[in-house]
Amino acid sequence: MEKLYAGLDIGGQSIKGVVLDTRGRVRRELSRVTPSSEGATAVLAVIGAVVRELSLAGAIASVGVGTPGGIDREGVIVGIAANISGWYGTRLGEEIATMAKAPCSVRNDGNIAAFAEWAVRGGRSRGLLFVGLGTGIGGGFIEDGRILGGRNDMALEIGHIVVEPWGRSCNCGVDGCSEAYASGPSIGRIATALGRGEEAMLGTLARTAAPAQSWLGSPLAARALSGELFNAHEVYEAYAAGDPLALAVDAIASEALARAISTALAMLAPDTVVIGGGVLAGSPHLVDRIAGLVPRYVYEDAWKHCGFEKARFAHKAGLLGAALYGASLVVDRSELLGLASRASESI
Repeated sequence: MEKLYAGLDIGGQSIKGVVLDTRGRVRRELSRVTPSSEGATAVLAVIGAVVRELSLAGAIASVGVGTPGGIDREGVIVGIAANISGWYGTRLGEEIATMAKAPCSVRNDGNIAAFAEWAVRGGRSRGLLFVGLGTGIGGGFIEDGRILGGRNDMALEIGHIVVEPWGRSCNCGVDGCSEAYASGPSIGRIATALGRGEEAMLGTLARTAAPAQSWLGSPLAARALSGELFNAHEVYEAYAAGDPLALAVDAIASEALARAISTALAMLAPDTVVIGGGVLAGSPHLVDRIAGLVPRYVYEDAWKHCGFEKARFAHKAGLLGAALYGASLVVDRSELLGLASRASESI
């Protein structure tokens, strides 16, 4: 009987599920809204419904789960999840294993995405750093196929490396994090603030952007002055059209990311840096731009032998990574890497 490997990507807005077969084909995929304000019991009920629907594809051999925040090695939520009410203390791994009648492992979603990008490259990287750009900025590090999770799987929070002391406030409570300058929402907020001539708390990052007078007449600035609010997608649409304000905001975000990633390079010495996430969909140039900026901030040996690449699984790295990580519980390394390769060809 063919084995089926399930993956769950659980976030504050949606609960996504997928089933891969041994040929890497997606046999079933779905998404449901997370009842995040209704408490853990309501969220678990939706997870149960997703697992039941995934199980219609056949008996599940394993389940991998990615979710934000801190998770202990038993799959218990031990970090404060501000986007899901009452989530702390939920025995997520145990609950899902019971639902699916299969072994289950729960990891931080950044680590899961990193694992997917390591596996799809045939396991050739000795040290792979993943950076995901979306509503927040997450990360993960894989060393010889092993997730470097740290305490409660919270290592590699790239978005919370301070790149501009006393800078813009971050949702984590610290000022100046890279996430406050280069996440999707932050890119939109900075464009709005600069377009209106408001204080954007850029500090030294302001040096990377053209002076304010250079974006006079910018259509994006005119829209900001009319009261419009932006997201990263709209900023990068303007960037593609050569809007000078969008070019300035891109320069700020790129610089912030280069500073944060340089810190990780100095600490971990990866041979591969993979950048992915929803923001990258509209700004594929960011990978090369960041690679060009990194040498300003870290010694030569840290970047000289390190490749910078765009994520191969794009926005599905977390979901497919969950299925692949779950599969690693029940298959050997060779089978896992073959599965990852076939999955990349089927999406």
